[in-house]
Amino acid sequence: MRRSIVAILLIAVMTTASLTAFAQAKKAEKPEKVRDVVCGIMVDKDPALSVKHNGDTYYFCSKTDAEKFKKEPEKYRKKK
Repeated sequence: MRRSIVAILLIAVMTTASLTAFAQAKKAEKPEKVRDVVCGIMVDKDPALSVKHNGDTYYFCSKTDAEKFKKEPEKYRKKK
């Protein structure tokens, strides 16, 4: 009986420690923020809303802003 209680307590402690470590790791995974060069708002670095131009990667809040940038990249690169 005593061994069962110790085993259960050990499992509970290990589970709690694992969940705490998982929660801390999840907090650390917050994406880096960058400025959308078209509209100026801060956005997450989302590869689905990015455009590569002359070796640089630009991130946008929407596909509309990404398309505007693709049409006139030099106009917006100066704002960077």
